[in-house]
Amino acid sequence: MVLGLSEMINLLAPKTLAILVLNETKIDKIDRLTVMIHHQNIPTCIFNNQDEYFQYIGNNLKKSLETTSLLFCHPEEMVEDLVVRRLAHRLSLYIFYWGAHKPPTVLDRTLLREPLRVAVITNPRKNIFRIFYNQAKPNNRGELLSANWFDGNDMTFKKVPLLPTPTTVYKNFEGRVFTIPVIHKPPWHFVAFKKHNDTENEEFEVTGGRDHNLIQLIAHRMNFSFKYVDQEDRIQGTAVGPPENATFTGALGMLQRREVDLFLGDVAVTWERMQAVEFSFFTLADSAAFVTHAPRKLSEALALVRPFQVTVWPLVLLTILMSGPILYILIAMPYHLEDWARGSMARRRRFKVQRGPSFYHMQYIHEMNYGPLPGGVEIAGTPRHPTLDRCIWYTINVYLRQSATIPYNGHVSRFFSILLWLCATYVLGDVYSAQLTSQLARPAREGPIDTLGKLENCMLRDGYQLLVERQSAFQAALANSTGILQRLYRITQRQSHNESYLVSSVEEGIRVLVDNSKRAVFGGRETLYFNTKRYGAHRFQLSEKLYTRYSAVAVQFGSPFLDSLNEVIMRLFEAGIIEKITIAEYERMFGSQVGQFVDESEQTMKPESTGTEGGKAKKAAESNEKLQPMNLRMLQGAFLALACGHLLGVIALMLENKSKYIQNTFGWIRACLNRISRIFCKIGKALRRSCKQIQQEDRSVSSYSY
Repeated sequence: MVLGLSEMINLLAPKTLAILVLNETKIDKIDRLTVMIHHQNIPTCIFNNQDEYFQYIGNNLKKSLETTSLLFCHPEEMVEDLVVRRLAHRLSLYIFYWGAHKPPTVLDRTLLREPLRVAVITNPRKNIFRIFYNQAKPNNRGELLSANWFDGNDMTFKKVPLLPTPTTVYKNFEGRVFTIPVIHKPPWHFVAFKKHNDTENEEFEVTGGRDHNLIQLIAHRMNFSFKYVDQEDRIQGTAVGPPENATFTGALGMLQRREVDLFLGDVAVTWERMQAVEFSFFTLADSAAFVTHAPRKLSEALALVRPFQVTVWPLVLLTILMSGPILYILIAMPYHLEDWARGSMARRRRFKVQRGPSFYHMQYIHEMNYGPLPGGVEIAGTPRHPTLDRCIWYTINVYLRQSATIPYNGHVSRFFSILLWLCATYVLGDVYSAQLTSQLARPAREGPIDTLGKLENCMLRDGYQLLVERQSAFQAALANSTGILQRLYRITQRQSHNESYLVSSVEEGIRVLVDNSKRAVFGGRETLYFNTKRYGAHRFQLSEKLYTRYSAVAVQFGSPFLDSLNEVIMRLFEAGIIEKITIAEYERMFGSQVGQFVDESEQTMKPESTGTEGGKAKKAAESNEKLQPMNLRMLQGAFLALACGHLLGVIALMLENKSKYIQNTFGWIRACLNRISRIFCKIGKALRRSCKQIQQEDRSVSSYSY
């Protein structure tokens, strides 16, 4: 027994061997077995406690370590505990030493089904050992079939390796029938439901889809068949409870409870889902995105001010306002310097203060004076240079492209006037005219909402609402993310009542967006792109890529055929077949058959639903919408500006007339006040005269008495 087990372990060549001894096996035999195994350089752990052994296997599975166990106990005592504790995995092989002539017949076959890997060693004759294996065939019936035998007399095995590898067993499923849940989610699966009038049962039929075609290719390659089952909630599923022991609802919950074999259909790979099920090599590398309404046309009344951006207009206005004062400074500064120089020299002569040499010279001041007035004669009382209002009026005439006379004959003023004329003609005039012409020929549209920052501003300022598919990976990403996604989720929670932001599918969200433009649908970019194409891509704006997410085939936790499935999917991916069937599905749906999946009331909105001719009509309509001839309606902004100017003129005239009326009305008050003030002045003068006479009389009387 010891020699045969050591040879079997040596041929199996495990990375780690765990030995559990629970029955009354002789200690000396266990010691000799461990010594022989150690001579083969195989790491070994021996357990006498069942709980410690389970904890050891569980820790190895969390670390994805392959472990082989040699159990000296009755299989019936251990198999049920292994299944209940979720220790059944393709990385764990459990070898039971059963010294009887035949394998145990009391074992429940349902407990020996996948993914549990169990081998039983029997001893039918002396020095003869037979190995029975529950995964010798890919039928998943839980049968212990003879996989190999060992003859201790000549130390030979029937075949090598000791047990068949999963890649060879599950390379051909031999017609096995898989159970797969299906959910209506275009373009991955198209499911048509039919309800009978006499019964409440509802039948369904899968009419097509990208993943339906993909599973047919995989089934043909691996020789298995499949049948679809309807899921009660018709959702992928979400986690309930703590992440370590979370239970899933929906189709993923059925897979977690091992009620179905696998599930595919735009199933996103997330960390929470990987704790309950396992995923194959990705079948779709998609990006998360959101879709909003297409940029709408802006009001043509503001076409006059739209050629420049908002950040440009303040600079243009500031330049126009500062040109007049700058011209005045350039003309008047030499005169002020000359006056300042003369005043400083006069102060020097007055105070006779000895100073160092000045930093200017009168000759320089005279050179800066650009000559006398025309005629060579200075008129007394007239300014030597134009006033500020004259310079401002001149610059305004230049910018408005009106005829104007240079207010001064100096070279600097002429050079500055040339610069103003060039700026007004070529920079402002021509650029503005070109921009305005292009804006009128191709109507301007509002800025697209293509980033999360813009979406956040729209949600805060304009009341936009974000929609997401119920119990999807995107709902979990929105609720569990940080940064701007977390802020968007908080805004959504404040805006919605009774989780009104959740929709049953992306297609329903697109329909809500068609009815209400203040909505945004969050989901996979491929799914959003497909649904927007169905309802008219020119009506929607698809955002930038937010983050990459992967979709794959979900299988049971520890599924033994995952490696074989990955090999087939990788070959299909490398050959480009997955991409081809995706493109073919899009072409089929965007063609003449797209109308099959849309209501008749909605077909009137989509010219592409009528086939090739409808697509041509749609392109022609889009081109006509983007490029239109000019008309008077596009120039309504100019008439509005003219109306505003006339309104300002009328208001100024009314204020002027009103001020004159007020002045004429209250003129008599001012005249009365002037008359009263004159009367009081005369009375005051008379009083002062009388006082002076009285004083003079008093002085004369006093002198006479003296």
